[in-house]
Amino acid sequence: MPNDAEGSILETGNPEAPATDWAAGLDDYNEVIEAKGWSGPGDVLKSYVNLERQVGADKVVLPTEGSDLADWEGWQKLGTPENAEDYELNVPEGYEAYSQELSDWFRNTAHQMKLPASMAQGFHDRYVEHMMAQSENAQRQAADQQMAWEGELQKEYGTAFPQRVEAAKRAIREYGSPELEQLLADTGLGSNPHIVRAFVKAGMALGSGPVFKDGQTDGQFGTTPEMAMEEIAALRGHPGYFDPSHPEHNALKNKMQRLSELAYGTDDAGVNISVG
Repeated sequence: MPNDAEGSILETGNPEAPATDWAAGLDDYNEVIEAKGWSGPGDVLKSYVNLERQVGADKVVLPTEGSDLADWEGWQKLGTPENAEDYELNVPEGYEAYSQELSDWFRNTAHQMKLPASMAQGFHDRYVEHMMAQSENAQRQAADQQMAWEGELQKEYGTAFPQRVEAAKRAIREYGSPELEQLLADTGLGSNPHIVRAFVKAGMALGSGPVFKDGQTDGQFGTTPEMAMEEIAALRGHPGYFDPSHPEHNALKNKMQRLSELAYGTDDAGVNISVG
């Protein structure tokens, strides 16, 4: 009788092959496989082909550790010119300190550092902007310092300020030189109170007129009435002026007479200059 049992121990057919894990042995890459959603070798191959298409012939091989970066072929692909002269830099307007020498230095430095052209231009522009701002700030500070110095001297000299300045200029012309005048003008030191006071004293000693026999000058003390009045007040406090026995009495009287002529147009300074 035929066996009603299903199948036979000798029955042949096409039973399903046991399932295999295509990623077996790739445990180190499980995270990548899951992240990419690859379900088989075909997916991996497709991903690789797409990657090659994206990179193509423009791919740049990164330099290895210890290699000579100066010879790396990737610099030109990043935009670094072959020669320093090939950098095109914008010449700033209104910046007098900018020169061809500075431009050449910047090009050579940028080329030595392998900067791409766009980066070199950007850095150059930022550098120039910074230097221009520094220059403008320095000019403002110098102008403020000039005003402060002149204000200090005007307060000190009062109404005699113009005459004192003229006395200082006279001393510079007498003892100095055109080079000194230019130096004082260029550096702003011509308004420095310490320097001005020194030249004022020298100019006052020079006077503006002929020299008397006693060594004094007709235009002494800056030749201004205000300055002469200051000296008159000082003479009044000198003990020798009112003391005929004082060794400087006669010289002081003569000095008072000259000062009175400068201050009041007369030999009378409001005091008895002929005492004794």
